[in-house]
Amino acid sequence: MRRRSKAFLVAWDKPGTRSAPGRFYREMKERLGGEVEFVQRSVYGARTLESAQKLAGRYGLRAVIFQAKEIRRVSS
Repeated sequence: MRRRSKAFLVAWDKPGTRSAPGRFYREMKERLGGEVEFVQRSVYGARTLESAQKLAGRYGLRAVIFQAKEIRRVSS
């Protein structure tokens, strides 16, 4: 994610399944574009609280949203 003073980190789970439906990931890219970025398959970062909540609610995911501040990126 681009460096911003406020960001939200969403960790989610879909009870009873191994992952969200494929359309979840497609919709993430198509509708929210630059507002959301995956950190890993079940964690994404969002610029706004609305963006953080939008897809998790639509697909019935159990989610925890944290307010975060990116301090630095570490690449391997």
